[in-house]
Amino acid sequence: MNVLITGATGSVGTGAAEALEAAGHQLRLADVKPMDSKLPFYLSDAREPGSLDTASEGVDVIIHTPAFHGIHMGKHSEQEFYDLNVTGTFNMFQSAVRNQVRRVVWLSSMSVFGSDFYAYTKKLGEQLCKFYHDKHGIEVVMLRPSDFTPYRDLLHYGERLLHGGVDRRDVIQAVAAAVQAPVSFGAYHIVRHDRFTAADVEAYAQSPIDVWEKAYPGAKRVIERHRFQLPPQIQVSDLRAEREELGYSPRHHFGTFLAELEESTR
Repeated sequence: MNVLITGATGSVGTGAAEALEAAGHQLRLADVKPMDSKLPFYLSDAREPGSLDTASEGVDVIIHTPAFHGIHMGKHSEQEFYDLNVTGTFNMFQSAVRNQVRRVVWLSSMSVFGSDFYAYTKKLGEQLCKFYHDKHGIEVVMLRPSDFTPYRDLLHYGERLLHGGVDRRDVIQAVAAAVQAPVSFGAYHIVRHDRFTAADVEAYAQSPIDVWEKAYPGAKRVIERHRFQLPPQIQVSDLRAEREELGYSPRHHFGTFLAELEESTR
């Protein structure tokens, strides 16, 4: 399958390229920044109309990743957020229509449920996805990952997992799965899977750390030793649609972090 990855120098772009190339897909890359790659590369800025026309010619799937994220709030203006996250998505879809691209995998965010300007641009982006599916028949798979921005070190990564973070490796697996998932349209939550039950949710207010210890033996010692801040609440994630329709299979959580932490100290 011929796949174009936009924002190819980014975290998702580089990981998706590696996974999809290993799976035998024919790839081409596009980004506003030059990059060294043995794969066909197109220097393009999604904010410019038609900039992806040449890159998307003859491709089956576009994986569209360019965006300013929540961590960029305060560093870029609302205009810059809109230009890249919304106008860039619009221009990508225009190129997809002109080149009769069959499918788009679009990186949304769990922040779509928020109320800041980043969330607003993701809401608009998802509306564009629906329009181009309904009006032009493009298959669209929208992925809503939790926070997987770069972390300082392994301990920072572990504490993030306590607060809703998702492992980058699971995000990449979801992106690769979305390329050929047997769905024509949908939005999927790319979050981790924790071993919590409804009873754990009820018990959490009384003794949060014991709930983490029950789910992941050894958690209490690490949380206390490193003074990790615990989230005020937990929830049970329903990932049936993500597993059955998308083929998403998250493998990383606080328990796998504990194993990695132990391995790192040997």
